[in-house]
Amino acid sequence: MTDKKIDTDCLQNKAKEMAYTSVGIGILAFQKAQVRRRELAEEIDKEFPHAKAFVLKQVETTISNVAMVMTSLINSRNDAQATK
Repeated sequence: MTDKKIDTDCLQNKAKEMAYTSVGIGILAFQKAQVRRRELAEEIDKEFPHAKAFVLKQVETTISNVAMVMTSLINSRNDAQATK
């Protein structure tokens, strides 16, 4: 049986290269996802030009309704505390 000496420097360099490659692939995948997200957003804007305005109006209405309910709850709580 022969003893094989492990070259730790070589092993460390290979591990570093693998780490750098993994990070690089991750960055490229993230960038590709961002590009695709932008492309889809453009496609949706072209296919449904009024959808964005509709959604924004719905969000504004919902926020307004929630604000009114919260204000009403706060006022009723303040009134209840004032009468104690």
